[in-house]
Amino acid sequence: MSVDENPLGWDSSAAADAYRDRDMRLAEQLIFPAVRRLAGSVGPDRLALDIGCGTGAVAAQLAHAGGWTVQALDPSADMLGIARSDRPHPRISYRLFDGRGLDWLGDGSVDAAVCCLVYCTDPDDGRLAGLTAEIRRVLRPGAPYLLADLNPAATGVAFSTLRHGEPKAVYGDGDPVPTLLRLRDGTTMTSTTRYRSVERYRSFLTEAGFPSPTIDLPTLPADGTDAKSPAETRTAPYMILTTHA
Repeated sequence: MSVDENPLGWDSSAAADAYRDRDMRLAEQLIFPAVRRLAGSVGPDRLALDIGCGTGAVAAQLAHAGGWTVQALDPSADMLGIARSDRPHPRISYRLFDGRGLDWLGDGSVDAAVCCLVYCTDPDDGRLAGLTAEIRRVLRPGAPYLLADLNPAATGVAFSTLRHGEPKAVYGDGDPVPTLLRLRDGTTMTSTTRYRSVERYRSFLTEAGFPSPTIDLPTLPADGTDAKSPAETRTAPYMILTTHA
């Protein structure tokens, strides 16, 4: 994979079109099982939030696996347009929001929240802190919050479908990180994410009033020798933080 010198902004229509065609195999294998376990942990007719839903893949998992009613939120009208077109569902409502406030939802009115590959795309720590506090406010006591994101210990590693960061580069909290995503036709899109340490993620949660999260680093089982196995059998591309209100 090679870095494009003109990375796409996440809120652009070009990024939405490219993201629609991303190769989702690793996310499906490593993140979606945790989403499905969450979806099956509470009975049907409960309200879940998919925050930063993008093109709707996670919202669809929640609706199909657990019978949830899902509010799927994103600050990109282009992403939401694709989600409504590609993943319509009678229990999913797609909604544009500002990335910070959930003011239409009452305190303790939500039964679960999921936020996948979102914190890494936002350069504004203050906005993320405000969003995290809002998620805590709207969740009922004991309701789960699942936050999945890029593994900060895996920068520079060339996985089958992505690479975030240059090999051997060292990043600090808030630094921009060139990120490549493989598309289904074998080409790549380049955008920019933000590096944040595990401790920074933990502080977003605890400062908002969540308990310190459990952290999972899922990998794929190796098939063959280590030298021939893809990087995702040795290093986790993603991390999954789970906590509760």
